[in-house]
Amino acid sequence: MNPPSLPGQRGANAWLRKLMDCPSVAVIAANGPTAQIEVGGVSAHAWWLEAGLCVGLRLELGAEPAEGWLDDATLSLAATPAATDDALAIDGEAWLLWHRYDHDIEARQLEERLALQLALARRLAESAQTAAAGPGSDIGRLI
Repeated sequence: MNPPSLPGQRGANAWLRKLMDCPSVAVIAANGPTAQIEVGGVSAHAWWLEAGLCVGLRLELGAEPAEGWLDDATLSLAATPAATDDALAIDGEAWLLWHRYDHDIEARQLEERLALQLALARRLAESAQTAAAGPGSDIGRLI
């Protein structure tokens, strides 16, 4: 991936301060418009772009997801109106769930929306584990 282009210098570090103001976020390292962070204990990346602040949460998939998982996950995101600013990307061996946040978002709102992104990342990871395990047997689950 190419590094993002730098927006204007006005408020260049405001995005980083906004992240630091979120109780669930720990900034590990920052360099220019990028930062390595943790959100709720989950490894993540943040990029400050002209279009907004983008946060990519690492999906904890465990085993290799089943072949149809990526199709199911991307179709689910495409069919969800609230996920128009979401994207899945692979970075080496890791899958990331990216979300774009507007520059003018307040830290309190960012914290709330990061919690939603974290919940979605966990749901996607769970669906990958379910898909990798196969259909299994429903005997005993119905009782």
